[in-house]
Amino acid sequence: MQIQSVLAAIDPSVPTVGQQNRYRALPRGSNLALIPVDGAEFLAGQKFDIALEWHSEAFKTTDFSDLVFTINGKQVKDVIANVPTVYTSVYNSTYFKDSQARDAKKKTSFSVSRASWRYLSLPASGEYNVQVSVGGESVNAKWVVKGSSTRKAKNALLFVGDGMAPTMISAARYISRNTKFGKFANGDGFLEMEKWDVMGKISTNGIDAIITDSANSAATYSTGHKGWVNTLNVYADTTTGDNLDDPKVEAITEIIRRVRPNMCVGIVTTASVVDATPAAFFGHTRQRGQGQVLVDQSLNGFKHLVQNGTTNTWIQKGEPMPWGPAVRPDVLLGGGGEWFKGSLAVNSTDYYAAFAAAGYTVAYDKNDLAAAGSAPLLGIFHKGHMDTWYERAYNTPALAFNPDSSPKLDKTTAFNQPGLEQMTLKAIELMEKKCTDGWFLLSEAAAVDKSMHPMDYDRGLADLLELDRTLKAVRALPSAKDTAIFLTADHAQGYDVYGSVDLEYFRKATQDDSVSADAKWQAEQRNAIGVYNDAGWVDNVLDENGLPTKFASARYRLAGGKVDMPNMVENFELKQPGQQTSDGINFSATNPLTRNPAIALVNGSQIIKDASAVYVNDPHDTNNGLGLVRPGNLPISTAVTVHTLQAVDLYCYGVAAELCGKHMDNTELFFLMANALGLGDKPDAGVVVPPVVPIVPVTTTALSATAAVVSTKAILASSGTAIALTMMVALLCSSFL
Repeated sequence: MQIQSVLAAIDPSVPTVGQQNRYRALPRGSNLALIPVDGAEFLAGQKFDIALEWHSEAFKTTDFSDLVFTINGKQVKDVIANVPTVYTSVYNSTYFKDSQARDAKKKTSFSVSRASWRYLSLPASGEYNVQVSVGGESVNAKWVVKGSSTRKAKNALLFVGDGMAPTMISAARYISRNTKFGKFANGDGFLEMEKWDVMGKISTNGIDAIITDSANSAATYSTGHKGWVNTLNVYADTTTGDNLDDPKVEAITEIIRRVRPNMCVGIVTTASVVDATPAAFFGHTRQRGQGQVLVDQSLNGFKHLVQNGTTNTWIQKGEPMPWGPAVRPDVLLGGGGEWFKGSLAVNSTDYYAAFAAAGYTVAYDKNDLAAAGSAPLLGIFHKGHMDTWYERAYNTPALAFNPDSSPKLDKTTAFNQPGLEQMTLKAIELMEKKCTDGWFLLSEAAAVDKSMHPMDYDRGLADLLELDRTLKAVRALPSAKDTAIFLTADHAQGYDVYGSVDLEYFRKATQDDSVSADAKWQAEQRNAIGVYNDAGWVDNVLDENGLPTKFASARYRLAGGKVDMPNMVENFELKQPGQQTSDGINFSATNPLTRNPAIALVNGSQIIKDASAVYVNDPHDTNNGLGLVRPGNLPISTAVTVHTLQAVDLYCYGVAAELCGKHMDNTELFFLMANALGLGDKPDAGVVVPPVVPIVPVTTTALSATAAVVSTKAILASSGTAIALTMMVALLCSSFL
């Protein structure tokens, strides 16, 4: 009885424990899910979709004829103006009840009856108590609308060091700044970011899990709403064959386009421009890997595109999904040329030509970028992700190991890539020229994360230092005084430093941990690692020009690592890309250039597979794999390390900084930026709302075997009423609603 009383006291919105779940938006003990979820917060006027899912493992369905949907005790149409058409569908889906069931491949099937309403907004600041019941199930939620304060800043700039854990910031300082008898303040000083006005902390988890990815976390910064791994500005649903039908939430850049026609939007990244973090500021999809769709959305806005099987044919099909204007960044700079034309582009469209036809100047290298004199500007500098600062600025000959990296897709090498500093300063320069009402800019140092995944700590820390140098350059601009500047990470990597290593000693020592005949330890490599008072001080890796030229020559280096790893070998060396071994394997032909710490286990010419490849330490790694053998602690199908749950730092500079100095959910950063720009003051000024879709019967084809649409029909637009009318009555009356 005591256990039962404790369980009864648990709020149904508290997530159900466990690694697997049918749907994280389901309240505990319920088969009815409401999106947006309980506790969701909105900026005044922010657009969003509503969706209901009614689940049944007995494969029962509902037509929503008994739906009761009220907000603050009123019918929805009396709270939200111009309520759009409700759209219903029925389909089947599957899930694993736990991880053992996943590994045993034992799926549990269930049916879903779904209703959705598109492109709504709540009318004013305040609390909205939502009550929904259908098919014998009910769910309650409280939504909160926050009004924006008076505009405090003309511009807003968000810097993201992807994967940048607080420990990495400290490590970057130790390899780039000198001290006087241990004091950084008396020596070269702290990093630029560490000098900013206010610092806070951000918790990064999503709805679905304690560990997030870049898509989910960056989208939370963009919208103020928690999400699922791999999602961009949507609440995930349970359809498995359509990545674009999930309920959407309006991003801060879309709000700017809707309410600030004379304000610029810029996006800068050293990744592909359709990678998770940049795409979170213009895209909507359940699957972040849809680069072709995201390129189209960056120019043309959201469309419900459906792919014809595995062909490169995309059409608008199925549920109509009205949405607002395209973001069309005034400046869009980074990599990702593979998605802009050719076989990977939507319908093989040449998007370089499409952007040019829309008035954009198109740049392909840093010379083109320097010559650009006006916005709009599209700059794509690599076929995939741009390379790291180490290769771009210093080790440029290594770029030849990727002979097919040109953004023009002409099978040449992208030798002339700009850096984060040049791209960021150019974006600000052009937006200052073009826009009279200020600008919003995202600037991402992406390879911090992309280097830390394969445990290439040197390149990851080098890119963090490039970010820090960019911060200093931006703060020196005249426009900085009119700009609210925020710096954070979307999530953390589990990296830390525990001492230093003497590489000269380490290279000479053996890996033998045994005891010799005279009962003395052999000269094992681990003795070259110093801890506590033996840790000493490490070599500075920057030269007099601030470039990362001394990594390879440093004798005393940080002894650091990840809490998570595949099977691998650690030797603390700078990882040299492109080394080809006697078996013909170019083990570092990666993008960006880095190492492969683990490879698929090979038996002869066959990769041994279970559910997927089994990964072992890479024998082709630096120094022929000699070093400390580290047994993996990740699933055997994982070749690189993952993200961790630690909170990340938030650094703030400028007029909005006083609100940053606390520990917050990642949702709050969206409101800090929106409030700095006053975006919620007049949420719908001068806006043309997309037309309400007429109520007509619609049938869609099945999108996959596991998500077959049984029937799809448009029903009564008055979603707030208790729908007890027949379909015929609803259709006859629809023109009056």
